[in-house]
Amino acid sequence: MQYSRREMLALSLGGVATAGLGPLARPAPTTSRPHAAPLAMWALTGTLKSDDVSRQLDAFAGVGWGVVLYPRWGLELEYLGMAWFERIRFIVEQAAARKMEVWLYDEFCWPSGHAKGLVTKDHPELQAQLLAVERDGTSRIVPVAGSANLLLPQATARFLAVTHERYARAIGEFFGRTVRAIFTDEPSLARQHQPRKPGEAPWQLTWSALLDQALGGDFPKRLAQAGEVARAPLWRDYWAAYTRVFHDAWVAPIAKWCTEHKIAMSGHLLGEHSFGSQVACNGSLRRQLGAFEIPGIDEIHTRTDPAKCEALTLAAIAELAGRERMVEVYALGPPTMSLATMKNMVDLCAACGVDRYVLAICPHDLRGGMFKREYLGIHGPQQPWFREAAKAYGEYVVEAAATARTAKPLGVPWPSDEELWAAAGPDPLRSEPLKAMTQQFVTAARERICARLKSGPTPAAVRRPMDAAWTFQPAGPNSLRLDTPELNVLEVPAVAELSVQAQLVRQLRVNGAPVNLNAAPPDREFDLSYRRVPVTAMLRRGANRIDADLTEPKPLRFLPSLVLWGRFALDAQGRIIAPPRAIKLGDWRPQGYPDFCGTGRYRTEFQLDALPRFLCIDSGDYPASVTWNGRPLGLRAWSPYRFALAGAARVGVNEVIIEVTSTLGHLMTPKAAPPVGLLNVWTE
Repeated sequence: MQYSRREMLALSLGGVATAGLGPLARPAPTTSRPHAAPLAMWALTGTLKSDDVSRQLDAFAGVGWGVVLYPRWGLELEYLGMAWFERIRFIVEQAAARKMEVWLYDEFCWPSGHAKGLVTKDHPELQAQLLAVERDGTSRIVPVAGSANLLLPQATARFLAVTHERYARAIGEFFGRTVRAIFTDEPSLARQHQPRKPGEAPWQLTWSALLDQALGGDFPKRLAQAGEVARAPLWRDYWAAYTRVFHDAWVAPIAKWCTEHKIAMSGHLLGEHSFGSQVACNGSLRRQLGAFEIPGIDEIHTRTDPAKCEALTLAAIAELAGRERMVEVYALGPPTMSLATMKNMVDLCAACGVDRYVLAICPHDLRGGMFKREYLGIHGPQQPWFREAAKAYGEYVVEAAATARTAKPLGVPWPSDEELWAAAGPDPLRSEPLKAMTQQFVTAARERICARLKSGPTPAAVRRPMDAAWTFQPAGPNSLRLDTPELNVLEVPAVAELSVQAQLVRQLRVNGAPVNLNAAPPDREFDLSYRRVPVTAMLRRGANRIDADLTEPKPLRFLPSLVLWGRFALDAQGRIIAPPRAIKLGDWRPQGYPDFCGTGRYRTEFQLDALPRFLCIDSGDYPASVTWNGRPLGLRAWSPYRFALAGAARVGVNEVIIEVTSTLGHLMTPKAAPPVGLLNVWTE
């Protein structure tokens, strides 16, 4: 659809609703039954061998999670090539056999809309453009290499052709059943994610021929004649037109295709956290999200404190009642994140109506850490807590969904789109009026969210310390990150193995003896991007050297090159020793297990003269389970870590076993990791 300048200005001044977007119109649902289980944002890397894929699908299905098929750095198949779609079909067939929910992801990594460069390959006319505006109002068009122009319907049509249509041909019979949705992630130009470079024009506006036409075909000329450009009223015209064109050229065609193919459009947009970023990235966040069957938001920072939360983002999703609402969570980590923190995030989001959770990320393997090095959120089977505690998390999410679906909008008045556009100027991110409007709205929204999450005081109870001596034993092997070649061994472990990161380690020698890495099998116990090498016979008492020829000059924070596993502990000087039989209450890291990634088992026997009602523990907010006199008392993944003793405790001698599980982050970033272990224990 095309508009004359006069028609476009009339539509702009009348608001987007007059232009046909409507007041948050809801798309027709592709399914009548809402879902609630968590969705692992399953980062697909490597070559996706069938046995490995099936094993991880078993793990996700076993805890009741679905998956989002997320192609990411480290994928060793050609994205959107024949082998890729053969693997996708295999995965979907296997997921269907396990009755799992599957979502597709419409891009390689992000931002969406470019098909990893295929949209503009051999199609320079579909390349994104910026209108670079100088302070005197002069302007020029600047092409953006590699990025598709999301303000051109022709670019969107090609994106759909090379991505969505090919998925439909490969697995279309599963749409609306096993495959319920397709996730779009921050559709935008790649450079909208980056700071402006020195020497660039003061203002750079997303541009296309369609946007130029919507503005009457003379917007650059009017800029040049505007005088004081930064304060010119014509910026309202630009942002109104941008909102309309982005919707018509990109959002609406994607939504229409999804509806026609009985698959829900989901995902989230860029720039949700402030009014300035909303205008700059989307024109109108709520208007664009209204086209999503399962609208979503991004809360990857995991700010769980309602007084400091992403209130504007949460308020936006709260407005879209009556449908499933999604949040992408936890992506920035850290990998030491506790399930208690994850649960608190669910409480916060559910209070604002969110009932679907996409957990970023759950990698097929860790090789993507070679490419994305700044942060790591990890919530899949590599986490030692996954097998036992992921099911409890999933059950909590399902329970929270029932509450979330009754949540109403926060009730904070929103400024109109016209007010936002009028205040935006040429650079909405730096607009002082928009900053003030954001702060005022966020303050009010946080107050409403805090009121929804307010809880009563916890009843005080009499604590009786357990005066007992505890034995300690890891339930599996101890782990030690090796970033230097020196290893001092006072006692050689009966079993010792090395995990060797295949991308980082070219050659390996242990005490001068070469290790044939090509003959070593993939490490299916730790991570598939590693090789597992037995080294017990190669170690010796005293000084040892483990020399690795590395592809990187410095250790990578979230991708250790070498990990030593075995039945050992470390003394205060960092030397390998035999595991102690007992440790004191408190953090287990300074007591011989500084990098331990796994489950530690504490055991004691003690005398009771009277029967307590509860056993309470402090595990550092990490999952803990209790067995009392042989009777399992359950698992607690978050507070209260309180276990009822009725039917288990007895007068006289009692045996207690407590298991505490740490995280992958305690191995990857041991110095930054929080305390973990049986920090304290008492009865009530």
